[in-house]
Parts: sequence; C-alpha cells; structure tokens
Amino acid sequence: MHTILIDTAAVTGPAWDAALRRGVLPRLNRALRLADIVAEEAPRADAEAAWLSPAERWLRAELGLGDAPRAPWGALAALGHGLDVGDAAWALALPVHLELGRESLSLDDPQRLQLGADEAAALLDAVRGLLADDGWRIEPLQPGSWLLAHPSLAEVDSADPARAIGRNVASWMPGGDAARPWRRLLTEMQMVWQHHEVNEARIARGAADVNTLWLHGGGRLPRTLRGAFAVDARDAHAAWALAAAGGLNAWPADCARAPLRVLQPAATRLDVDFGGVLAELDAQAAQAIDAALGADGVARVVLAGEQRWIAFELRRARRWRVWRRADADALLRLV
Repeated sequence: MHTILIDTAAVTGPAWDAALRRGVLPRLNRALRLADIVAEEAPRADAEAAWLSPAERWLRAELGLGDAPRAPWGALAALGHGLDVGDAAWALALPVHLELGRESLSLDDPQRLQLGADEAAALLDAVRGLLADDGWRIEPLQPGSWLLAHPSLAEVDSADPARAIGRNVASWMPGGDAARPWRRLLTEMQMVWQHHEVNEARIARGAADVNTLWLHGGGRLPRTLRGAFAVDARDAHAAWALAAAGGLNAWPADCARAPLRVLQPAATRLDVDFGGVLAELDAQAAQAIDAALGADGVARVVLAGEQRWIAFELRRARRWRVWRRADADALLRLV
C-alpha cells in the first residue's frame, strides 16, 4: 500500500494556525472526507519535550525500531551515502548558528545559514585533529550536513533542529552521562571556530557565523527492519527525513518495498505568510493521493504535526461517500 506522510512539525505556530483556520486545503479536505482513521497516536503530555517528532515516531514504529527516544537517522544516512556502517553508532551533525538573547540561546533556521562548500571544508579541517584525538569519525555529506561516528552516540538523545528553531535550545540539547563525550568535544570545537577566518569573514559581510554543531539521529543500524520502504523524498526538507530516505532506499531488501511519499513544507515555524506554503502542500498531497489510488486503489495518509500523528486509509471505491467530514485544516490543528 502507498503511504503519504504529511509532516508539519516544523511549521506550527500562530501564523500557521491562522492560515489553517482559513480553510486553505480544499483538495486534501475532499480526500480525507472519504477516509477512515485506522490508527492514531495518543495525546502525549511530554510532546513538547519529546526528542523525536510525531513523524519520526511514526516511521520508527513502522520500521520496528522500538520505543527508545532516538532513531538511527545518521546510520541510515551513512548507508545511503555508501559508507561501511558496520556496528558503529552514527549521528547527523549540522553546522548551525545559536543566537544569544536576553535570557537564553535560540536556534536560527539552518536553511538560512547558506554555508558554502569552501566554508564548510575549512571549518571541518580546523577540527579534524580534535575529532581524531578523541576517536570520532566525521564524513561530510554536503556543506550543511555532516556525519559523525562514535560509540557514545548509541545512547545520546537528540532532537531535529526544526523542533528548536526560534526557541530556547536548553531543552533540546543532548544531556545526561551518554552525551558527556559530545559536550566536551563540542566545547573544544566552539573555541576553535570562535575566531576562525571563515566566521570572521561571514560576520564582516553581515552573515551569521557557525558557532556550534547540532547533533541528531544517533544510533546503530539494526540487523533487520520490520518494513521495507521505497521512499520518495523530493518534497522533504528535514535532515532526518532525507537521511532516512537515503538509507531505506539503499537497504538490501528481498521483498517488495512499500512506496512512501514524504511531504514537508519548507517554511519554518517563524511567522511568515503561509498561504502559498499551504497551497503547495495541498497540491502535492492531492497529486500523491491520486497517484496512489491510481496504482492500487488504496492509500494511507498520515498527518503528523508537532504533538502527534493520525493515520487514514482511503480507497478509490469510497469516493461516493461525500457526506463524511474530516477537514484536513482542522485535523492539522489537532496534531
């Protein structure tokens, strides 16, 4: 069965809620009025502090990865990148900028950093010695995304950066004994980068400097997965989703892969005009649902927001049930 995962965790906020109240998802609304709810995550009292977003929790459950507050997105990215993953624990490491406010540090949107390839290479070269001395392995994926491997990463809880954008990052930074090696290394890296020529040049031209690395998706790859997916991530933007897609598509499978389309708005939770964002999401979702129904007559749609996820099943034969009401805009406000 085809699955369409609509993940809006990164775009929640007052402006997003206001846009949803205007009812600007007409095609997705029509589709979900014909759908049945087949599964849903119970409301979580700890949703604000949960390390994994609802979309991540849904995919982790589909893959049979257990209930730990982490998922091996870094190891999947390494697999998708053609690296010998072995039994090592990997994590995603994203160069980011933390902004010092009156009382706290907040995370700038990593997409706005626009780190150039030469800049990323110079910053990475400056800390390779530190990494090697402490037994860390680092592999660049692209200028704005690196991979780290270290035994300690198997037990480090971390959050996707989209969950911390514009917020006090204190609740989203890795803590506990398992993260001590990471925190020690990060402090040393920050000292090296503080007056690095790349950052000095960025500040001089009015750009944000790279003053830390954001860690996410640590863990080891399991030997087996419960589900095999062929992931279409052309409309995904989160680092974890792109990492998972690369690894799952490269995973050796001896059975048919279930198609999974991931849709994630590119905008963040910052207050912007979401009219165009929602119009694009509506078109993408409608196209994906029509393609799924055309392929085998059935589709699963998972709405995942900041709090929880809800899964629907839609069948082509039910298109006459026009009396049903399941407005997508109202549902997205609930998740």
